[in-house]
Amino acid sequence: MHRSTSTTRRACALGTTVALIGLTTGLGVFTSTAAFAVEGDAPTPVVASADPTQPAAPTDAAQPTDTATTPAPTDAATAPTDTDTAAPAPTGEPTAPATTAPAGTVAPAGGPATTKAAPSAVAATVTIVGDAKVGTTLRYDSTGIGNPSSAVWTVDGATVAEGSSYLVPKEIVGKTITLTVTGATPDQTATATTKAVTEDVQSADETAADAPLTLSLTAGEDLSRSFAVTAGSGDVTYSVGYTDPSYADPDDPETTPESFLPDGVTLDPTTGLLSGTPYFATDSDFTIIASNGTSTATEYVQITVEPAAAVGILAWATDTSSSEIFDAIDINGEVKLDHPIHSWIIMPDGSITTITQPGDLAAEPTFTDGGTPTVKQGGSLLIDGSPVDEFGNATVQPDEDGNTPAPTVTSDVASDQIGFDQEDLVARVTFPHASTHHLTVAQSGLSVSFPVTVLPTAATVGTTPTVVTPTTGQLAFTGTDATGALPWALGFVAAGAGLLGAGVLRRRRAQR
Repeated sequence: MHRSTSTTRRACALGTTVALIGLTTGLGVFTSTAAFAVEGDAPTPVVASADPTQPAAPTDAAQPTDTATTPAPTDAATAPTDTDTAAPAPTGEPTAPATTAPAGTVAPAGGPATTKAAPSAVAATVTIVGDAKVGTTLRYDSTGIGNPSSAVWTVDGATVAEGSSYLVPKEIVGKTITLTVTGATPDQTATATTKAVTEDVQSADETAADAPLTLSLTAGEDLSRSFAVTAGSGDVTYSVGYTDPSYADPDDPETTPESFLPDGVTLDPTTGLLSGTPYFATDSDFTIIASNGTSTATEYVQITVEPAAAVGILAWATDTSSSEIFDAIDINGEVKLDHPIHSWIIMPDGSITTITQPGDLAAEPTFTDGGTPTVKQGGSLLIDGSPVDEFGNATVQPDEDGNTPAPTVTSDVASDQIGFDQEDLVARVTFPHASTHHLTVAQSGLSVSFPVTVLPTAATVGTTPTVVTPTTGQLAFTGTDATGALPWALGFVAAGAGLLGAGVLRRRRAQR
């Protein structure tokens, strides 16, 4: 607040203060009044007298007079004076010169004026406003300085800027910034220092959920892509995140952000390197998050793994149609058949894997190496197939409905009835005669043949091959290691009974 030091305003303030003290302490009856002079005029003397017929003794205008107990000063020169007081009256005048006490003083009754302690000055302080980060403009707030004559920003003792603001550059990451603000007097000086300057991490690519970074490669091709941030300070760590938070499933411990990476691909948490060799043709959506503890950067990524070149036909056969499964649904929505479902996977090299699904479809299926598709005389098998690469990925692209052209199925037994199942969209082969039949599934110039055992009506359908646990199964025709069941088998199992319904194998890629 600005303060006035004019004589008139000081006299007014003094008169008010004296009047308040007199009223609250009862030290005497005041007959004096505070004179409010027009600025520039000489103050009017104030006289107090016990006897109106006698001239008053000299007195201090700012000092109350008690006629009963306080003797008047005999020497006007001994009264306190102020450079702002009026000159003494000429000799012989009946009145003493009126004076005003210095600002900040109070004259107690019967004694000289004493100085009242002035309020302490506000300490000079300065506060830097803004985070010490690269690209941030720092400013400051101050107290007790008034209008500063200078504001100096320094780093390592060297001046880097002067003025009310400072734009933090990249070159001083890890250093501190000191600000010194100096006012008009030496005691109006204050300093402040920031924490070490940091830099927010920043992805190399600008991406969004609806505009991800897209990478394409072929099954069996090595992937190596760095997602290290181009800026940042401190130790940066990297992690995989969900493209959409709703993908998280707290009830499924296997549903983690990492599970959305292509199989065979991992992220190095310290370098941000995404690498590996994916074998399954699929689309993967995920995010890579870089963090240095004070900031994060998220990059949205989509990886498409295309199938490699086709090497043969992968076929499958099952003895139960989707309509039979649908008819077995009970009132609780559970599927309970009165017989197990037998299905067979025929690899491009002709090797066979048998899958047995209990009638209760909630139960786990059993995978076994070997076996032969088997059916009772007069019974039928559903047959389908597709060209695949060496890793078992279908190579024929589905149409807009998710379907691929059906393969051609032929038999070496002329009496076999081969038709198209409109509900399951696969070939249906019926075997009127009991014997060993050989079926061939062909498409795009590739084919695979396999035997089918047709048992007489009285015989029991099914085989009992040795059961193996598919923990580290291998694709027989490539030797490529696969985790768990074979890729196509995983797709079948996920479908419920696996191996059933409208073109499961042919639509597998459209459902990924």
